[in-house]
Amino acid sequence: MTKDVQTWLTEVRRLDPVLIEAMGVGRKDHPGIQGEAVAFPYRRHGKPYAAKFRSVEGKDWRSSQGVSRGLYNEDALRSGKSPIVITEGEIDCLSVVQSGFDRAVSLPDGWTKDDGKREAIIEAEKLLRDSPYVIVAGDDDEAGHGLPKTIANILAGHDVRRVQWPEGCKDANDVLVKFGEGEVARCLTEAVRVDPPGGFVTGISDMPPLPERRVLRTGMSPYDFVIAFEVGAMSVGTGTPGAGKSTFTNFIAYHVARHENIKVGIMAFETHPFQVRDQLARLHAGTPWDQMTVHHKRQTAAELDEFFKVVHRTYEDDENPHGHNLGWLKDMIYTLAVRDGCKLIIVDPWNELEHMPAPGESLTNYINFALQQIRTWAEKFDTHICVIAHPRKMQTVGKPQSPTGYDIADSAAFANKPSLGFSVHQEEDECGDQYVRITAWKVRNTQLYGFAKSSTRLTFMPELMSYRKYESNAAFKPKKGAN
Repeated sequence: MTKDVQTWLTEVRRLDPVLIEAMGVGRKDHPGIQGEAVAFPYRRHGKPYAAKFRSVEGKDWRSSQGVSRGLYNEDALRSGKSPIVITEGEIDCLSVVQSGFDRAVSLPDGWTKDDGKREAIIEAEKLLRDSPYVIVAGDDDEAGHGLPKTIANILAGHDVRRVQWPEGCKDANDVLVKFGEGEVARCLTEAVRVDPPGGFVTGISDMPPLPERRVLRTGMSPYDFVIAFEVGAMSVGTGTPGAGKSTFTNFIAYHVARHENIKVGIMAFETHPFQVRDQLARLHAGTPWDQMTVHHKRQTAAELDEFFKVVHRTYEDDENPHGHNLGWLKDMIYTLAVRDGCKLIIVDPWNELEHMPAPGESLTNYINFALQQIRTWAEKFDTHICVIAHPRKMQTVGKPQSPTGYDIADSAAFANKPSLGFSVHQEEDECGDQYVRITAWKVRNTQLYGFAKSSTRLTFMPELMSYRKYESNAAFKPKKGAN
């Protein structure tokens, strides 16, 4: 090991020379890094299978190509019964080990705002559960604040704790450099549970860090003035039969996924998965699925896989003994949100689920409870759940009216529970031209969403299964019925 690398590791990062030698950390030339580079070997059952490389000057990182890496120092999970510590970087992991917590690991590439690095945690779930508790020792930044909740969801039912670093320290190595091993150990020892049984009480100054309040948008006008999805909340959409509420919701979901770079889970009970695929293909490639070449289908499917997960219901009693009820819905939402990382989940429609009130419980009370559960799952699993529900048969005076949450059958909870409520309704202008009206009839937090109750008119383009802003031709056409 050259003096520059040795100096950087031991004097700048304050790492123990014996530890870094035991972990195989050392100087390594890398063609993509200028100057001195440090290699952090990734080992499995004692044998290196990949590595991470970092420049001594600056923060230039490189990784072994063509290798899927698990947790750094994962062999530590296979020995001992002490608590496990999860960090966001190899240097932080070494800092924790040096401070007396031998069972420390690191995410292979840190954590991101979009929670895109959960695969390594899921793969190691069984090993992580083989511990009295898990301590999440991530970075004290916007992205890192979402890590404890994600790990607690993946390890549901297991004791997961979070660290609070001293003021002015972002991570474990910052604490090691500024205050030494003793302070790192104190922070880890005093880690508090992410979800303590029964809840917890704090002051304003010691509230736990949480992910920022995030609102998912299409990034396009006029849609962003009537519809948006808050992560950690629930929305309700409705519309008269045949108005295209499922088509519109999938259209919005596609553009939200692309604009926000997120995954969307689609539970379309009344729409065949092939129809969902066809609409997404038209939106993505401008071509119906059945008209694509084999090569184009493969390419389009691979690109759409980056953004969408589709739930397929099964009807075998052995596989699904309790039916497609609220418990089944929770399992699907958990899988989509926690395992697959979906930030938007569409349940379409509510009416297709098997609703089973308790003996003596009214349907109104059951729906109120069920929607409260869905809202809780959205918050707990850090996702947005959009519930599409059919309205009851409405009384009409003249032309049919656009429904609201109060027009959905069986409970006013559809209007009261969501953070956003919207409807899809077909109308026609004075010349008889058809258009689709999108109405936001409920906006709980207008400041966060950036709009209040409002509506917009759209033209549906069936060949693309898409929409555009409606432009009236009334000025150029005689009115309907005029001579």
